[in-house]
Amino acid sequence: MNIFQKMALMVKERTLRFPTMPHVPKLPRISFGNKAASKAVVFSIVLATAVVATGIFFAVKDVAVASWDWPEAGAEYNLPYKMGEKLPPYEDGTESQTLKINLAAGVRLSALTLNNLDIGRASTPCVTIERATGTSGWLFVDTWAITGATAKAADFANMEINNLILQAYTDGHTMEATIDSTISDIDAQSTRSSGVYNVQDSVVDQIVLVLLGDATISQMTFTDVDCSDGTGWNIDYVKAGAVTIDATSKWGSGSGINSADFVVNSTVKAHSITDQLVDSPITVR
Repeated sequence: MNIFQKMALMVKERTLRFPTMPHVPKLPRISFGNKAASKAVVFSIVLATAVVATGIFFAVKDVAVASWDWPEAGAEYNLPYKMGEKLPPYEDGTESQTLKINLAAGVRLSALTLNNLDIGRASTPCVTIERATGTSGWLFVDTWAITGATAKAADFANMEINNLILQAYTDGHTMEATIDSTISDIDAQSTRSSGVYNVQDSVVDQIVLVLLGDATISQMTFTDVDCSDGTGWNIDYVKAGAVTIDATSKWGSGSGINSADFVVNSTVKAHSITDQLVDSPITVR
């Protein structure tokens, strides 16, 4: 007997047992009595499915229509989140093109940049930094650089700056900043748990930064922020290590150098000031 015959004999003598499927009881049969009842049930199921699907469709559509990804004009953003909500129309019914940025209490940004913006709406401020009603927060900034900005006017108040450098051209200015040696430097270089927000190549009615409490920004940069119309800049509640407005920036309404269009109020306190403002007839249009 060869090896193959031995293997055949061994297999023949073995009994292979396969597991059997457990007994599954039959499901009870549901009867609706007649075809009319069956049709009514099927119709109800189809109708309910259609209603739910329609509701989901419009819910998703509403979210898509009512949401704006950073940084669309005509919307309000609560940083550090980038999804915005539409702003209501103006009183005359026209659509708002304001970019409103709410800085949540405790928010930390490594950079906030406004670059190449065209701004302007009659009787409306161009750039504003303000507190939300009922709050008392400050915007802490390590360095704030303003380059190539233009507007009809500017008003700076309620600020504390370690190093203030002003080199802009103005159609008349008032400089009343208070020298205060107790104003400390601001160092906010850490990027831990911080965000970066850029507004680039946009056309808006105005830029509004609203403080909901203390907020911190390491580098704030405004470059080529041009306001063709509106009442100018209103800046308040900033504590900064350094603020620089360079010689490529211009403010003027054409009223003449004897009427100040660029005002630094006495509530602006600084440890050191470099005043190189130049009065020159300027009309920003």
